[in-house]
Amino acid sequence: MFPDVSPPARPLLLLAEAEPFRADYLRHALHDAGAQLLGPVRAVAEGLALLANLRERPAAAIVNLRLGDGTALPLLDSLDALGVPLLLIGEAGMTPPPRLAAHPCLLAPFASYQIVAAVLALPVTLTQPPLATAAVAEGARHG
Repeated sequence: MFPDVSPPARPLLLLAEAEPFRADYLRHALHDAGAQLLGPVRAVAEGLALLANLRERPAAAIVNLRLGDGTALPLLDSLDALGVPLLLIGEAGMTPPPRLAAHPCLLAPFASYQIVAAVLALPVTLTQPPLATAAVAEGARHG
């Protein structure tokens, strides 16, 4: 019998960020840390449409306070109502509204390791396959 070499399930994280460079930067960092990403969504309407069509609730969401079509409050309120743990991000000088003040918030400039650390502080487990398991799986693909 061969051991199961399939990687552990990656938690599903929603990323809502309108700025393309930052969205790509965060997407790579979170994927490398062991997350499966939804998005990035760049507008509130896009995020609400995505939520309406999901089969499973995201394990957490990283949402910029301002998206391409304005304030992210409608998306944040929907995620909060679903019980999705939130990490708020934004530009220097921004402040979350009082009703969301209990959620962690990082303001730019921030580094990818700070985002990963903040996500790890949420009730989310990021999983990376051990190197040995990954090497076995890679070897199995190449015969």
